[in-house]
Amino acid sequence: MRSHSGMVSLNNTPDASARPRTALLSGSLPASRFLLSVLLLTLIAVTLDQFFSPILYSSSPLWATATWVLLVWRRGETSFPPGNDQLHFSFSTQRVTAFFAAHLLIVFAARWFTEALQPLAGSVSLGGTLLAGMKLCVLAPTLALLPRVQWRRILSLYTAEAIAGLVVLITFFPRRTLESLWPWYGQVLARFVYFLADLMVPGIGYIRSLTPTLTGPDLDVTIILDCSGINGFELFDLLFGLVVILDWNRLCKRRTFLSYFAGLFAMFLGNALRITSFVVLGNHGFAESITRVHIAAGWIFFSVVFLVYLCLTYGWMLNKKSASAEPQTVA
Repeated sequence: MRSHSGMVSLNNTPDASARPRTALLSGSLPASRFLLSVLLLTLIAVTLDQFFSPILYSSSPLWATATWVLLVWRRGETSFPPGNDQLHFSFSTQRVTAFFAAHLLIVFAARWFTEALQPLAGSVSLGGTLLAGMKLCVLAPTLALLPRVQWRRILSLYTAEAIAGLVVLITFFPRRTLESLWPWYGQVLARFVYFLADLMVPGIGYIRSLTPTLTGPDLDVTIILDCSGINGFELFDLLFGLVVILDWNRLCKRRTFLSYFAGLFAMFLGNALRITSFVVLGNHGFAESITRVHIAAGWIFFSVVFLVYLCLTYGWMLNKKSASAEPQTVA
């Protein structure tokens, strides 16, 4: 690293007298190392924000930033498309100062309003949802690290990685989302289970409430929030994310994104079938067994669903050209 005129550059460029100015910016720039520095700086700053102001705690910014870091690292160095001018990526002392000043302002503001915001934290209400959204503001100072034109260049190189980070930010570990949507989501899930179970359990009934109940001759099944499939969604997020990180350079990105959202739907169907099996088996002489094992069997069931889904989609997600090529060397 070298310092020159208030700039800290990640490029070790030769002396200007030795080569023409146009040659300094030609070829492949270490854009990945620069972006990794930006993201790691963001990850550290967000962690410190949450440490010094616990009201800001949210795992979503941490998971999203960490995912972007890992995918950029797995992608390795890349270059701009032919015909595009190269940019010299560097940190401006003024922009770095603005970055840290913005984070300090966020921490001070959060600590100042902690007493007023604390009752809303974790609550399933409009205020609680708005507070959860406000916690994402810890990512905003990162925009100050680069001018807009350089952000456009960075995002043009790492579009897929940026989209993946955004998907993680919005959808990973959606416990709060399901809690907020439970009054509606619970009815959809229960009605679907009722439709399936009605084909196999004569005389089944449906009691509509915040926790719907399916009544049967031998066993009544009440669908509570813990039956929403949240554990299945979280397990799917972890396992699918691990597969994506390990095979990122071999995957067709568009198909991978489609497979992710299709997988969430598959976990919903799997959870509905799981609850249906409880209703059917419980009303055909296995009520005691279902009562005893239904909670512990959840993780096993969701793991099997994920493995079946992965076997059906993994080959389709692979980029056939890159799958047969040598792995890319990470700079």
